[in-house]
Amino acid sequence: MSVETINMRTDAERKRRLQTAADLSHESLTAFVLSAADERAERVIADSRTTPLPTDFFDEFFDSLAPEPTPALIDAVSRLRRTVRRDG
Repeated sequence: MSVETINMRTDAERKRRLQTAADLSHESLTAFVLSAADERAERVIADSRTTPLPTDFFDEFFDSLAPEPTPALIDAVSRLRRTVRRDG
C-alpha cells in the first residue's frame, strides 16, 4: 500500500475539538480525522447508489411493470412493501 499525504487547514477551535475527540478515542489526530472522513465517504457513496422516489411515482412505475399481476407477484409485492422504504 502506498502512503499519500493530505494537507488541511482549519481554525484553532475545530482543531482543539478534533484533538479532544481523538484523545478520548485513544487515537492520533490523523487516525481520528481519517476514520471520520472514511465513514462519511462510505455514507455518501452508499447514498449515491439509491434513488428515492415519491410514493405515487413508485406505485405507478411498479404497477406498470405487471399490469395483470399473478398471485405470486401480488405476494412478492406485499413482502416488498414491508421491507422497502419509500419517500413521499
